[in-house]
Amino acid sequence: MTSAHLAWAALAVIFTYIFLANAWLGDDAYITFRTAWNAVNGYGLTFNPSERVQSFTHPLWALLVSAVYALTGEFFFTVTLMSWIFCLATGAVLLWRSETVNRSIVLVGWLLTSKALADYTSSGLENPLSYLLLALFYTRYLRRQASETPSLSELRWFTLVAALGFLTRPDAALLYMIPVAEMAIQCARRRGLRTLAPLATGVAPALIWLGFATLYYGFPLPNTYYAKVANGIPRALMIQQGTAYFLNSVRWDPITLGTVGLAAVVGIKTRGVALRAAASACLYVLYTVYVGGDFMSGRFFTLPFLVSTAVLVPVIASAAIPWVLAGLVSYNLLMPLVPVKTSANYDGAWPWRSQNGIKDERGHYHRATNILFFSPFRELPDLVFAQQGRSFREAPERTSVEGSIGMFGLYAGPEKHVVDRNALSDPFLARLPVSPRLYFEFYAGHYFRDLPEGYLESLERDENLVRDARLHDFYDQLRNVTRGAVFRWDRLFDIWALNAGAVRSMYERFEQTRPIALSVRADNERFLTHVGRRDPALGALRTTGRRGFLQYGPGIPLKAGAYRVRWVGVLQATPGENVGFVDVSLNGISSVERKPLIANGSSTSGPIAYVDFTIDEPATAIDYRLWVGADVQLTLERVELYSAFAIPDRRPDESLPLEQ
Repeated sequence: MTSAHLAWAALAVIFTYIFLANAWLGDDAYITFRTAWNAVNGYGLTFNPSERVQSFTHPLWALLVSAVYALTGEFFFTVTLMSWIFCLATGAVLLWRSETVNRSIVLVGWLLTSKALADYTSSGLENPLSYLLLALFYTRYLRRQASETPSLSELRWFTLVAALGFLTRPDAALLYMIPVAEMAIQCARRRGLRTLAPLATGVAPALIWLGFATLYYGFPLPNTYYAKVANGIPRALMIQQGTAYFLNSVRWDPITLGTVGLAAVVGIKTRGVALRAAASACLYVLYTVYVGGDFMSGRFFTLPFLVSTAVLVPVIASAAIPWVLAGLVSYNLLMPLVPVKTSANYDGAWPWRSQNGIKDERGHYHRATNILFFSPFRELPDLVFAQQGRSFREAPERTSVEGSIGMFGLYAGPEKHVVDRNALSDPFLARLPVSPRLYFEFYAGHYFRDLPEGYLESLERDENLVRDARLHDFYDQLRNVTRGAVFRWDRLFDIWALNAGAVRSMYERFEQTRPIALSVRADNERFLTHVGRRDPALGALRTTGRRGFLQYGPGIPLKAGAYRVRWVGVLQATPGENVGFVDVSLNGISSVERKPLIANGSSTSGPIAYVDFTIDEPATAIDYRLWVGADVQLTLERVELYSAFAIPDRRPDESLPLEQ
């Protein structure tokens, strides 16, 4: 064995240690595991056996997990081993491109310094397979000359790998699109129509899956697309949240996006294939920001980071390698959150509610799912979601509404129907507008819907009992698509109708007339205070005797229409005394409507003020504000918002039951 072979073996051992130390499985992976369990056990390739829904985003990974599970009958160790194998294969492909031992050490050190990449070497998600496909594609692509016309077999190979990358994660197509388009154009200019055959052969797996998905599920795209991307949240807000996701990575894991930026600089300087690869990485980062990022910190930057590393390492001058290694060692010594420092005590590295719920996802699952914590009589994952699922399996109820459905669903068993309030696995909820309450509980990647009246009863009895006339007929069509016999003509007509625009038409009709009736605690984190004191036990804001805004915010979107906002609490002042004002403002600047705050003399809790207002255009940031003078004694308990379709049919100052 040569010294090079020994060095590469040592790098494999180092990677294996870091992989095991950072290994974990997340709840989202168990959504796929339940689908795989159902498929292997004859319930179909779906999450709830009673309806055909593509609840997973990664068809190729889901099929591989299903196939391997059919052999092992176990998920935890099986998928951890699969992830390790794919990551090790990725390393082998990249090391082949590195050529020298020193460059190999730089490559492995650079990759394993990224918290994001190391976090998702496991997790149970599709990242390891995506890593391998990207490595296969770019190690070959980056060896090409920009002016070189690919052969037909080369074009077929590159297109096939890109298609498999698409099947591993559809949005990963952005990382392959520019190189494949470039090579296809080059080939077409020289070989004309002969270019079509290799393109068609290469893209065939993706087309076959899209055709199967459309026929089997009724829709070509995963249900998660409708739940998380086509969610109706204003694009400006999604871009802001995506920017927060970007900055979260810069703050906690700067090497990941720093590498993407450095590759962009190198690509601009060297041009050619390096520029196209770096542009692909940057395009994926921009897409991630555009769609609002995610709640799993760094997850969607791992793929562009890998591409960028493949661009950078081969062009490092031999004389600079010691300096690069010194920089990587210094980074690992100085930065607190690096994979090599992970220990048994590791936990979530920052409060998960920060930046609207962008989490150190691995940290939150590490102790309960890390393979090194295995011991006899302890079943991993050791999490409350799994325990709740086991309990619900024996419960008499058939249906349960959950926010985290993966582990709960797998352990609840196929006889139970799990309703996902975030709509990842629910085809009906995924096509409804997000709940207006979402903006008061806005967490990245969790866009929950309100359950229409009669929907749970529909699931319990397996018939359409939805009471809203606007939704009833649509749900009939959707039920036919997701529950009807696959090859019935009326189902095929409904598939066409729903994909051709019926979903959008229903969505717009429902959204235009959907009533809003919200009652929110005054100490909600979206409401700010200048002169108040928060009382978490009561959920209230109390005045401190100073003058100013007791409550203002939340700066959330609101569609055009007529509304009433009402403030509820206890105001102790002389009846008829003017103690301040309430108003509705646009973007915290211009007042839409204002009224004086007049004491009504009541010493009990109840409405203390209201404002009726109308906005002609959708607003991006509406604030509801209550200003008090000095020495006012006021406990503000709730802020309520009603749309024109839901304004209470009673006096504005008459109390209503409040939501808890």
